[in-house]
Amino acid sequence: MVVGFVLAVLALNALAAGGVLWLQTSVPMIDGRLSGLSGLQEPVELTRDSRGVLYIKAGTATDASFALGFAHAQDRLWQMELTRRIGMGRLAEIVGEPGLNVDRMIRTLGLHRLAEVNLQRLSPEPRAHVDAYAAGVNAYLDSRSGALPLEFIALGFKPEPWRPADSLVWGRLMSLQLAGNWFGEILRVRMLKAGLTLADLDTLWVTDSDKASAPTAPSLAGIDAVNEGHLAGLADAMPSEIAPRLASNAWALSGSHTPTGKPVLAGDPHLALTDPVHWTLARVEAPGYRRVGAFAPGVPFLVIGHNGRIAWSMTTTPSDTQDLFVEKLDPTDPGRYLTADGAVAFETRIETIRVGDTVTEFVLRSTRHGPVVSDAMSSAGAAAPDGAVLALASPVLREDDDTAEALFRMAAAAGASEFIDALRGFHTPQQNVAFADVDGRIGLISAGRVPLRRSGDGFLPSAGWTGEQDWLGWAPFDALPATVDPTSGALVNANNRVTGVDPDLYLGRGFDAPYRAERIIERLRGADGSVAAMSAIQSDTVSLFARNLVPVLLQTIGSIAPDSITTAAVDLLRAWNGDMARDRPEPVIFAAWIDALHQRLFADDLGPLMPQYGRIRAETLLKVLTTDQRWCDDQRTEFVESCTDTVAGALSEAMAAMIRQFGGDVAEWRWGNAHHAVFEHRVWSQVPVLDRLLQRRSETGGGDYTVSRGSWSRADNPAFKHAHGASLRVVYDLSDLDRSGFVAALGPSGNLFSQFYSTWQADWASGRLFEVPERPDTARATLVLTP
Repeated sequence: MVVGFVLAVLALNALAAGGVLWLQTSVPMIDGRLSGLSGLQEPVELTRDSRGVLYIKAGTATDASFALGFAHAQDRLWQMELTRRIGMGRLAEIVGEPGLNVDRMIRTLGLHRLAEVNLQRLSPEPRAHVDAYAAGVNAYLDSRSGALPLEFIALGFKPEPWRPADSLVWGRLMSLQLAGNWFGEILRVRMLKAGLTLADLDTLWVTDSDKASAPTAPSLAGIDAVNEGHLAGLADAMPSEIAPRLASNAWALSGSHTPTGKPVLAGDPHLALTDPVHWTLARVEAPGYRRVGAFAPGVPFLVIGHNGRIAWSMTTTPSDTQDLFVEKLDPTDPGRYLTADGAVAFETRIETIRVGDTVTEFVLRSTRHGPVVSDAMSSAGAAAPDGAVLALASPVLREDDDTAEALFRMAAAAGASEFIDALRGFHTPQQNVAFADVDGRIGLISAGRVPLRRSGDGFLPSAGWTGEQDWLGWAPFDALPATVDPTSGALVNANNRVTGVDPDLYLGRGFDAPYRAERIIERLRGADGSVAAMSAIQSDTVSLFARNLVPVLLQTIGSIAPDSITTAAVDLLRAWNGDMARDRPEPVIFAAWIDALHQRLFADDLGPLMPQYGRIRAETLLKVLTTDQRWCDDQRTEFVESCTDTVAGALSEAMAAMIRQFGGDVAEWRWGNAHHAVFEHRVWSQVPVLDRLLQRRSETGGGDYTVSRGSWSRADNPAFKHAHGASLRVVYDLSDLDRSGFVAALGPSGNLFSQFYSTWQADWASGRLFEVPERPDTARATLVLTP
């Protein structure tokens, strides 16, 4: 989070002033009876099992949603409050000046205003659930006693009543995270302005698609209209809350491949590892109503799960559904901008942001393409805009988005046909939705709005004044990538490229390398189709990327080995099968080597843009070492380095760093000692003392291109910080959905003092799943709510 919160004093004072005993009163009542709750029609039971998984039994479906809102507020009140404040652009009210950039950008995008519009578009049945959920949240706020969760005390504020539209803003934030091409557009333009070429960009963003070729001349028309200061200011204004975070696995087998004769479906959405985690697990039931699986705190609709008839999971389709448009100002009237049909006036609205007693007022502008996001920059970053502004076109920002309605209808579907029909309203973000039903059907559909462009490919900002790259509409649903009941009886996706019915449909060049998908297919060939076998695949840590790259690295350095320790490391890699297991030394050597190599290859060319380029891209690295070796020369030296020089130098650098940290006996190094899942808390992780005391960690295996995703960045402690991976794992058995397995990271409660704060962490770290059957085997507490 951009916001540092300035909490080193505040949080510690809260602990000292409040006292641990008083803070323990923030743990909600979960056993007993609460009466007189407004908005409830009949009594409802809320049972929590030994892991804290929630079971709701209600007399009506809307009472079930009321109870879900009540329970979510009990367990995740701080998370819900923070999410809606971010989505409303009201963060600065509680954290001060550091929240202004976030608020300005979110207000510019108008997310909560769009949520209000979406609320009015809901049909009566899902609207009733949203209203009931809000009533449940507020019933908890009205009935609670004792201390608020520690985060509220540290920041010195109380939660406001929950409004129905607050539940819909989560979807807008998640959509922005899972469709972040505009971040890349800004970075690529900055690279071009720093002296790189289109050919350089093609290497830095290698694609396997012939259609995703280098941008044509019209796509470059708007680049000269903005300067580096303008672009840098916009990059600085980007809040981390909407930064791209996308990956996931999903696969399905038909009954012909399983011991039961019914399908199995596995899924594990990958998101940033946070505390609390993104999901809660619940079984919510009323007559004619069953929802089992993963809910997002603050949202009444099941996101990933089953309803007793059909089960589903999702992976992100990394399609290009966002475009930045450079809009030229009318030189005679800055209140207007140029179009192919002449100058038109900006649409404007005034927003106010409150920080303490200070109220900041600013004017927001929109064009025919979308909101002017460059208005969110600070005045320093926005200096000298050269008579142009940047507007964002995205389906996320459309008023006619019906994704919330679609989620409700998906969860109500009796089978595949109704489910597919519901997906027609799933607009954003584009997702590969994998499903299986009890009748034996399986499918994978890339649901979501994909823009049809007049020309260009969205790889770079478009010239808004010409109309040549304008959007013409959306790709028809029936033209989107879809596979239903394949003759092979198997479906797999791990963010790798999908293709539509229309071979000319352009989806973008952001798809992930196929290593995870290929490894899943490899494992499925020898699997028996059971829940246990699918769960084992989810925990697989073999990197096909490492298998491909290590021989190239070893061939490049030849016989170079400056010392016996490096020789031992090279010998280990030479015999390695690519398994990035926690108990192995080879992943430590490999990760340190490619990280050092990544820096040596690109830091000289990218300069200050290197951190924004970020992750090691498998296909780029392979291309540079095999066919585009000009990158191996370090532009900062007077020598001309060969790839042998650069790769060998990176190995020496990596070995020196790891020896300092783990000692000189390479065989004793362990990936689990170096690679930790670090669950970032919005508050505690920002405070130097509390981050050590309260931050949750787990030793993990895997890497960026393993099925069990262990994406990492270099750090000091741990050496490799695992910050992105499986936030949830599910395996559904369609022969008996009660035998399906689930696990989410950390635990159901976000309260430090709750017995359920981290009850899922050990299961998550070890890859164990647990069932959520009709009746909990180990009921820990039952709370009865009555009108």
